[in-house]
Amino acid sequence: MLLSVIIENIETFAPIGLAEAWDNVGLMVGDPDMEIKKAVVVLDVTENVIDFAIYNGCELIISHHPFIMSLGKNMALDNHLNKMIYKLIKNDIAVYSMHTNFDSCTGGVNTVICEKLGLLGYETDEPCTIMSGRLPEEKTLSEFIDMVKEAFSVSCVSYSGNLDKKINTVAVCGGGGGSFLDMARDADVYLTGEAKYHDFQHALSINLPLVTAGHFETENPSLYKIRDMLSAMNITVLNPDIHNGFSKLR
Repeated sequence: MLLSVIIENIETFAPIGLAEAWDNVGLMVGDPDMEIKKAVVVLDVTENVIDFAIYNGCELIISHHPFIMSLGKNMALDNHLNKMIYKLIKNDIAVYSMHTNFDSCTGGVNTVICEKLGLLGYETDEPCTIMSGRLPEEKTLSEFIDMVKEAFSVSCVSYSGNLDKKINTVAVCGGGGGSFLDMARDADVYLTGEAKYHDFQHALSINLPLVTAGHFETENPSLYKIRDMLSAMNITVLNPDIHNGFSKLR
């Protein structure tokens, strides 16, 4: 299938217009007229991912995080990004990135988080940087944290707030959503991937329990949506299973 047709289908699902103004989404490398038979779907384009695509004969890599945010004044092979771009072009591999538009679209990252938590009545109007829903039954913050650990297969989380507080409504945002605290203040708890020290401080000041379960851990589960979309277009989709986040807990 032509890459241009694949892009058209992807952008029907996650429109470019949903991306934040600062973001860089869309076709990063490649010819829209190239034929695509095999693809890889990942959070980040790394050297290992590119090598996997080359080894397995993939013509397309779709990433969640933008492969290119900014370029220098030349394409001299004196930095890592330029070297990766050169390797992609040399091996006829395209890269397409869908970031904040995939976060907020119906069926995207935030939707999948709501589904994994079993939330009811979650907001699906676009664009919505965060989504909010309600638990099937009231939980304490302590019980909610246990739910999060199980849902996202993490052994621990960071949190602030009273563990005995009753939780009914939940606001969520995948990845780094600490800056959106004030958008979540009507909920009983806010779950995101990661937040800064002062975000936790601010959460306490507005009496909003804040739980972070990991940037990778809150985003990675949603990638099946993209893989399923490509499979429906008769594209063979490979999962390299070589990128499991850049930090570890022990």
